[in-house]
Amino acid sequence: MAGLMVFVHYPDDDPFWDGARARFLSGETDFAHQAKQLVFGPERAFADLLPLFLERAEEPSRWQGIKLYDLDDYELKPLVGRYGVRVRDLVFRAAKRRPADYGESLLPYLDVEVAQVMVDWFVRLKAANEVAREWLLRHGLDAVPHLVPDAVGRRRAARDKAVAGLRLIAQEYGRDAVVKAVRVHGDQAADAVSTLVDAGAPAVPVKAPRIPKWLDVATLPRPATTAGDLDDAAVHNLVGLLMLSAETALPGREAIRTACEGLPEFAWAIFESWRAAGEPNGHAWVLTQLGELGDDGTALRAAPLVREWVSARKHLKAAQVVEDVLAKIGTDSALVQLNLMTRRSFPGGAREDARLALLDAARMRGLTEDQLADRLVPDLGLDAGGTLTLDYGPRRFVVGFDEQLRPFVTDEDGKRRKTLPKPGVKDDPELAPAAHRRFTAMKKDVRTIAADRILRLESAMVTSRRWTADEFQAFVVTHPLVRHLAQRLVWTAGADAFRVAEDGSFATVEDDAYTLPEDASVGVAHPLHLDVPAWSEVFADYAILQPFPQLARPVAVLDAEERDARRLVRFEGRTVPFGAVLRLAKRGWERAYPQESGVEPGIFRPVDEKLHVAVELDPGIVAGEPDSFPELRIRRVQVVTDLGKWWWNDEQDPHAPHLGDLDPLIVSEVLVDLAALSR
Repeated sequence: MAGLMVFVHYPDDDPFWDGARARFLSGETDFAHQAKQLVFGPERAFADLLPLFLERAEEPSRWQGIKLYDLDDYELKPLVGRYGVRVRDLVFRAAKRRPADYGESLLPYLDVEVAQVMVDWFVRLKAANEVAREWLLRHGLDAVPHLVPDAVGRRRAARDKAVAGLRLIAQEYGRDAVVKAVRVHGDQAADAVSTLVDAGAPAVPVKAPRIPKWLDVATLPRPATTAGDLDDAAVHNLVGLLMLSAETALPGREAIRTACEGLPEFAWAIFESWRAAGEPNGHAWVLTQLGELGDDGTALRAAPLVREWVSARKHLKAAQVVEDVLAKIGTDSALVQLNLMTRRSFPGGAREDARLALLDAARMRGLTEDQLADRLVPDLGLDAGGTLTLDYGPRRFVVGFDEQLRPFVTDEDGKRRKTLPKPGVKDDPELAPAAHRRFTAMKKDVRTIAADRILRLESAMVTSRRWTADEFQAFVVTHPLVRHLAQRLVWTAGADAFRVAEDGSFATVEDDAYTLPEDASVGVAHPLHLDVPAWSEVFADYAILQPFPQLARPVAVLDAEERDARRLVRFEGRTVPFGAVLRLAKRGWERAYPQESGVEPGIFRPVDEKLHVAVELDPGIVAGEPDSFPELRIRRVQVVTDLGKWWWNDEQDPHAPHLGDLDPLIVSEVLVDLAALSR
């Protein structure tokens, strides 16, 4: 988003700024760009123009119809950061007029007027409730003195709102701390507030929700307690609580889950009633309560809704499944579904929503995204050797996996079959159908798991990801499913290269036993760092097929002239099909954020957090309609540090390193990808 605010860079003494100042003064520059120039322009040209800008905002009718609506977050927040209290009144008016759009810009300010607005939003406005809650908790005890006059005042509406804010702060900071903060107004005020805080009422007074007509509570399955099924009154109360859960966390959720059985089925029945009614708007609680009461089964049933609703352009509902259902359930099974979404092409932001939810989950567990993904791979009930025995009674079959984790079946004679045979008349009537159903379900599960694991291992090779020795043993070598992939790759520990044998031991290229040091840092070896002919001979001798090109992977190097350059001129001017560009997403490339025209100007490959190899495409990729231009021309390929600015600027990035300074592994991958792209 921030990239949309970046100007082409001009030195502070460039004549461009003199012209920009003149256009500002004449009103030729629109109001939004005036705000940007006040933030990003040099002081010599714009330092004295803030009063004029504020005057125009104050009296829009007197200046060519300028309206406060012309600003948005991208202009207002930078103004707050640059000018602080000098733009407070402008921000205050904007936030009061459009709380949902501008409310966050008011967060840094603390005074009586802002406090009154915030508690009003907190009690009254759903659209700005979260902003108000954030303001109250951010300013905390410092906000208390500003709420006291209304809290002990005569106007009931203002008093109720101020008390709600004080109660929220007391929940976070403690009742005694709030009373102490009130004493700046005297002991009498402190005693009065102490009584109000001790009243035990909820932070925000609410009305009893009205159950919608489309929901027939009498038809819902009854959750059960130790005293029996809930009666009609209790079910109505429970539905009422769930309706409030869209605005705040379900109070006593864990106590309710502990006391009642059958809540996931109850929640899903409410959801099905809502779908049967045509998914009416204004009932966000229906999805929120799935996350509040759902379990692993709920996660499996809800995950397909994301793709369904994205395809139907119901992007907000799809995002809510990610954030309010799967992320809130938060079990390993739910996180597995989110992890799979990050490896698929979901338009409408669902893929990024899933990635952010996983990052939050990983952060809470003290892990990286990749480390969390390692821990989410299910074992599918396989034994320690990575196989599964299916019992038909008189017959038994053993399930194994090939280099793509495709399951195959071996009978008791060792004969390999393409698939598991259907139960016959001589087979056990209970064991055989159950075993066949298990195999069918496992094939479906392993198909999605395999795609993710193979992509992650290939990504680990090209990004030089490392595992500790303990992680490598637990999540790679001995994992019942992943071990089948581990045995088909060459690994490195420092300068040592080794493979994983079928029994889990390690061997060198000479087939000597290898002992992995306890403090080893293990990674998937890149062919640039291997004796490829020697290792290829070993894998050929053992008839080992690889899950992705490793030993057969093409490599490339820069020529002498390119090593001292930032641009890869050899690819510029070539015409490429749009489909080949989109396929690079599976190889670590990302599409640029759409510009104001709705066109993505190119693709880029991250080198590190602040360094990228960027490819500008002409005319670009139309967001949502990538096939609008069947062929694209490579305009520029360059190493850049400021990616947002580079799309707007034809100049080379003087702060970027030369190509020869980059990791040869990354350079090789870029050269091979772009060569294949333009072939």
